[in-house]
Amino acid sequence: MKDFSLKTILNYLNYCFHPLLMTSFAVYILFNSGYYLSQINSDIRMIIYSIFFISTCIIPLLFIPILYYFGLISSFLNPVKSDKIIILFTTSLIYSLSYYFMSRISMPPILINIILSAVILNVISLLIYFFKDFSLYTMGWGAMLGYVVFLAGIKALTVLNIGIVVIFFAGLTGTLRLYLNRNSPEDVYVGYLIGFVVFYLSNLLLT
Repeated sequence: MKDFSLKTILNYLNYCFHPLLMTSFAVYILFNSGYYLSQINSDIRMIIYSIFFISTCIIPLLFIPILYYFGLISSFLNPVKSDKIIILFTTSLIYSLSYYFMSRISMPPILINIILSAVILNVISLLIYFFKDFSLYTMGWGAMLGYVVFLAGIKALTVLNIGIVVIFFAGLTGTLRLYLNRNSPEDVYVGYLIGFVVFYLSNLLLT
């Protein structure tokens, strides 16, 4: 009974690190990195947070039950590989529309680069997932670590404290995926690698 209760709690904790949250986390990292955007009005920052959170997390999440209702996926809590491919494809389309919208409302270029990098990461992940399974959760945290390295190395920002926090949560997420038997160790490591490399290179090339 105790083991069941622990697993239930860890399952809920696992969802707190959902990959759809990563784009919003990237914006949070940027706003707390010492970049000049950190100094803008708090109300404007909140509007930007809201735009990213709604368009890259809430809307994609709302589409998952719709896909389930129409029988396009078999489960939205524990999706199988074919379900994840359809979800990745849908998310890529939504992110592309989000990029189109944000690029037309005078969003600062570095924020545009975040959403465009997320589009690129989703598309490349979709293509890889056809041939190789990996953890989408650790992919998200690998992307966050890649973004921290980008800000530190390319933008010369002081993000050591943020980097430590990202590494902690990345490790926690990987541990949860393994403990809950959601992914193999290889899936976890491949996810980290894909997220880190793609998100870092995307922001680097878009700068």
